[in-house]
Amino acid sequence: MGSIGRECIARLRFVTIHASYERHPDLGCEAVVFIDDESMGCFQIQRDLVSDAKAGGREGYCVTTGASAPVYGGVVEWRRVDDDRIEFALTPKAGRLFGDNVLSFQITPVGDESVDEIIEHVERLLR
Repeated sequence: MGSIGRECIARLRFVTIHASYERHPDLGCEAVVFIDDESMGCFQIQRDLVSDAKAGGREGYCVTTGASAPVYGGVVEWRRVDDDRIEFALTPKAGRLFGDNVLSFQITPVGDESVDEIIEHVERLLR
């Protein structure tokens, strides 16, 4: 992980978000889902469980709102700032989808997973 530039840090919005890891063998994908209960805004990092050359040769992860078309490779860089806060620098295309080129939020895991486990999933999905 690289560092996110100072010009980006000046624009950060700090929000607490519920985070979960989901694995859907029936849909052929896994995702880390971040949801803001106040706005119902959603940021998802998804990856196919099995690479599918028939799907346009797309490999790797994508980001989506859960209702939008996927943006492949939408994260330029990310970092863990504190124990429970993470930041994502997005590509211009992903930034237009989410309303900013930088997302920063404090996460509260949903279910039995810890913050560390959510971070491990993020790291793995973004490889």
